[in-house]
Amino acid sequence: MGDPSPVGPLQRRLALEHEAVWLTSLSAGRFPALDDAARAALRRHERARDVLVARVAAAGATPVGPQAAYGVPPRSVDQARQRLADVAERMCRAIVPLVALGSADDRREAVRSLRASALEATSWGAGPSAFPGLDRG
Repeated sequence: MGDPSPVGPLQRRLALEHEAVWLTSLSAGRFPALDDAARAALRRHERARDVLVARVAAAGATPVGPQAAYGVPPRSVDQARQRLADVAERMCRAIVPLVALGSADDRREAVRSLRASALEATSWGAGPSAFPGLDRG
C-alpha cells in the first residue's frame, strides 16, 4: 500500500496560511499596539504560504488561493488578538496530520511549524496546550 498523499492536508494548511497573511497584515496596519508582533508573524506566514504553494504545485495539484476577506475585520486590539490566536490554533490542527506524511525532512518541517504555531497562539493569548493541534476532550 502506498503512502497517503499529503496534498489534502497541505491544501488545508495553505488555506489557513492565506487567512493568517490577511489577518496579520490587517492587524499590523490597524492596531499600532500589535504592529511589531503582527509584522513578524506576517513574514513567517508569507514564507510558509510560498513554500506550501510550491509543494502543492510540485505534487501536481493547483494550490488553493486566498479568499477576498475572512469575515468582519477585528474592531479592537482584543478582538484582533482573539482572532489571531484562533487562526494559530486552527493552524496547529491543520499541521498535525502533516507530521506523519512525506519525507523525513517534510515531517521535521511540520514539527517545527507546529511548534511555531503553538507558540504564536499563546503569544496572542491562547491557553497553552500539552498537545497542540489535538482536540481537547
